[in-house]
Amino acid sequence: MSRHLIIDGYNAIGKIRELEAKKDISLEASRMHFIKILVDFMAQNRSFDKISIVFDSKDKDIGVTKDSYGRVEVLFATRDKDADGVIVDILRGASSSERITVSSDDNFIRNHARVYGREVMPISELKNIIMLKKKRTGSKIEEKHLEGETLRHINEELKKHWGLK
Repeated sequence: MSRHLIIDGYNAIGKIRELEAKKDISLEASRMHFIKILVDFMAQNRSFDKISIVFDSKDKDIGVTKDSYGRVEVLFATRDKDADGVIVDILRGASSSERITVSSDDNFIRNHARVYGREVMPISELKNIIMLKKKRTGSKIEEKHLEGETLRHINEELKKHWGLK
């Protein structure tokens, strides 16, 4: 079963501080930083098979333009349809066997995702899973020296858990 994450792009940029700050440089800088974060996330995490991030565009073309960065697909809604409409079209056309999660805080998008039986993820939760911050090492970790029976018991439990015994 394919796992697909659809993100309401500008909704996320407006709610994630690290992305909102990049808007001081330019909206494009913010978008590109977001795409880089998603590409890095996909390289290190297998929670989703594909991510689609949808943005509104001022393009004069009709339809949807698309760029791909590996398993991250960037869609730009154009003159005849906004990002919300593109997301709804994706939901409407998706196979029932595809497991889709939609990340947005926009009620229109969230309600449509529910109507189509899809999972909804708040932007705050999206931020928590995609921001791959490195944990500081050594600062609060205390080393424990385990011996004898305790060490053997832990090893046996790990072997069972990993299917090695």
